[in-house]
Amino acid sequence: MSRKKGCGNVKNKSCSRNELYWQTGDYNSRLFWTFRAQIMALALNRYKWINLPPTCDERYLEMILLTQGLASIAFPRKQPGIFYTNQAAQIGIPNVYDNPSQWYAIGNNGWRFKANNKNGVIVWDNRVRYPLMEKIDIWARELVDIIRTKQINRMHQKIPFVFAVPQEMQDQATNLFKQAAGGEPAIIGTEAINIMKPELLWENKVQFIGEELTAEEMNVWNEIYRCLGIANQTVKMERMIESEVRSQQEPNELLGLDGLNCRREACRKLNARFPQFFEGHELNVVWRQDNTSDNYNFIHNIKERMEETG
Repeated sequence: MSRKKGCGNVKNKSCSRNELYWQTGDYNSRLFWTFRAQIMALALNRYKWINLPPTCDERYLEMILLTQGLASIAFPRKQPGIFYTNQAAQIGIPNVYDNPSQWYAIGNNGWRFKANNKNGVIVWDNRVRYPLMEKIDIWARELVDIIRTKQINRMHQKIPFVFAVPQEMQDQATNLFKQAAGGEPAIIGTEAINIMKPELLWENKVQFIGEELTAEEMNVWNEIYRCLGIANQTVKMERMIESEVRSQQEPNELLGLDGLNCRREACRKLNARFPQFFEGHELNVVWRQDNTSDNYNFIHNIKERMEETG
């Protein structure tokens, strides 16, 4: 649908929101950003940092790792022990193992300081060292394509045929079909000499493929869960033995461990290099679970049971 003249002016009250929202480009863009944000939320909430210093921001750290593939946890030389989670920009040539020897720790406001192994560490998002954000954009685009195809396929089911009528009978024909679609008696008044004789111009024979498209959408989501390391097999299929179920879950676990091991490696280096700051409360990273709710429900259920029996 093309934009009506004058609808670019937000003060024009004759322009409805739908006239802008349902434009093809605008709607496709909204779908893309919706799916993108949904997948990013899954990726950003996979890991939980334990004993991260209060001057560090876990959300910002995970966002940098997701979008750039690496981040810095370091302290300025004039602020020993005050760690910051920042973007990392490598300085000079990497060492023999392709790891940065020096880098700039950069804030999103331009604040920066030099860092090296004496005042910080580099954190990698994955062992490939390739930003996961590139894949997320591709997945979101795939989901948009499937949803738009599904919508177009459904639209064809709503238009089973196209009729042609005389020009002077167009309004009557429109009202006739509106009445029929609304479940009303399809009655129009007309002169006997002008009896409507619609001519079938086109009959829609597009097959409804809703099940196939839904299955394809689920395949994309399963691929997303697998690459993010998120277990998503909720039921055991008939006649599947435990080893078969385990073999299907192994790729998810390995991909989840990919990011987990990179983060834990950074934690081990920080704990080893700066024991004076982390002794007794060592840094670590675990797979995120809602243990708080589980513990609350467990204790609450015990209290309720004791009150009932006591």
